[in-house]
Amino acid sequence: MPWPDLRTFLAYLEEQGDLLRIREAVSWEYEIVALTRQTSDLQGPALLCERVVGSAFPVLSGLFAARRRVAQALEVPEERLYDLYREREERPITPVLVDSGPCQEVVLHGADIDLYALPILLHYERDGGRYITAGMQVVRDPVSGQRNVSIHRMLLLDRNHLSVYAPPGRHTRAVIERNLDAGRPTEIATVIGSEPALQIATQARVPLGVDEYAIAGGLRGAPLELVRCQTLDLEVPATAELVIEGRTLPGASCADGPFGEYPGTYSAVKQAPVLEVTAITWRRGAIYQNALTGMPMTENHWMMQPAATAMVWREAYKLCPEVRAVHVTPGGAARHHVVVSIKKRHDAEARNLALALLAAPLGAKQVIVVDHDIDVFDPLQVEWACNVRVQPDRDVIIVPNLYSPTLDPSAPAERTSAKMAIDATAPLGRLEEFAPARIPNFERYDLRRYLAPERAAGRSGR
Repeated sequence: MPWPDLRTFLAYLEEQGDLLRIREAVSWEYEIVALTRQTSDLQGPALLCERVVGSAFPVLSGLFAARRRVAQALEVPEERLYDLYREREERPITPVLVDSGPCQEVVLHGADIDLYALPILLHYERDGGRYITAGMQVVRDPVSGQRNVSIHRMLLLDRNHLSVYAPPGRHTRAVIERNLDAGRPTEIATVIGSEPALQIATQARVPLGVDEYAIAGGLRGAPLELVRCQTLDLEVPATAELVIEGRTLPGASCADGPFGEYPGTYSAVKQAPVLEVTAITWRRGAIYQNALTGMPMTENHWMMQPAATAMVWREAYKLCPEVRAVHVTPGGAARHHVVVSIKKRHDAEARNLALALLAAPLGAKQVIVVDHDIDVFDPLQVEWACNVRVQPDRDVIIVPNLYSPTLDPSAPAERTSAKMAIDATAPLGRLEEFAPARIPNFERYDLRRYLAPERAAGRSGR
């Protein structure tokens, strides 16, 4: 059965010893983020900080700081995460509207609104301020009338104003700009702390007009239950922990940034729309959720990797039906570097495929195509293939000046990058000439029987 809410999932993690409760008082200024960074580096437990200085809300951080918890959130075996994610993403289930839900057990309007009461964290030393990082922004496209749900950072400005930094090319930004063209504000409901499948669904690489609520339904195998907002013409998950309702102020903008972003570097200071908060609602005992990004791998990367992998697979399959595996690598921030294995049927097929993936909207900067005998998840094998099957003057293609919807401090201009394709496949029909040396009947011989405990004891002289 799918997880009905965040709390049920946390109870399961605690039973598994995969949730650490921190009962001592901790600070929203760097401390929680530092602890989250440390558990991320270990793929350790999620953290639930029960006492945060200056706030009555506990903070959950690092929920998806380990790949296993992404798999557990979708109730799938970890080794089948990417395949099952791709299958379920393609089978959306429409959400249902219900009359009421615990997310509105407490409702604040007007002068009662105070964002400073929330334990919004300060992450990195050069950050422009305190950021909401796990908020899921729900908007409605004025053209199609369809919902969109995505995650974008929000800078705390004052007691009832936030920035909404949705970069160019993202769907939330498109909705805001479409409304702005007509002189209208954009209604935005920011959901903090939902059942886990929706959080993962926000990373789906689907076209504008596809409802991420329905994607979440497909991922969890059951429809989400939604309730209407208090002050907006939008719907939010009935069991969400906390919801911030608001409207952008047409023509108003603020400086947003720097912020330690997913490539591991700081984003530049940019102008962002200003959101005026019209209501805050939450369920009793609400848990405020934070998400860490920065140097890979963090929960940001583990959350986006299944969706990025699914997108690359779909794009690759259009050109090459003999795709065998796809890896969107950690070192490329789970977005910028891709390795694909294929069973090659034409000598130019690998080059064609690599160039197509560089142009795809993922934002890949480097694509390596290898033969089907190479494990794309083993960096040693991939590097070995580049060593013995690549001649740089023949097999490396560098394309300058392409659009690249990514954060890259090395880029010559904003969202512009040179990109690299590497054909690390053997010449067609000659794979055996480029295969590693093999030992006949290797599997028949087993060193472990010589390392049995009694033999080890014999070596010690007893």
